[in-house]
Amino acid sequence: MPDYPDIYADGFSVTAGDYGVTITLRRSQPSGEPGPHQDPSDIVARIRLAPNTAKAIADATTSILRTVAEAKGDPKTTISH
Repeated sequence: MPDYPDIYADGFSVTAGDYGVTITLRRSQPSGEPGPHQDPSDIVARIRLAPNTAKAIADATTSILRTVAEAKGDPKTTISH
């Protein structure tokens, strides 16, 4: 078993200020009601980062997604920056 948390999230929010960035990860709760609805969600993690670390993560994620989209050859999933 890993000695770090293994977290699944299907939603997030990001807030930023002069001294830091906070990413809140959420997991939706399915609703049994038909039709459009707003699912409540549980916070599964909150990550606080220095702005330069958040930027490095964003840049790396964009690069990886661009590589995956280009490998698929799917223009709809190509990331532009």
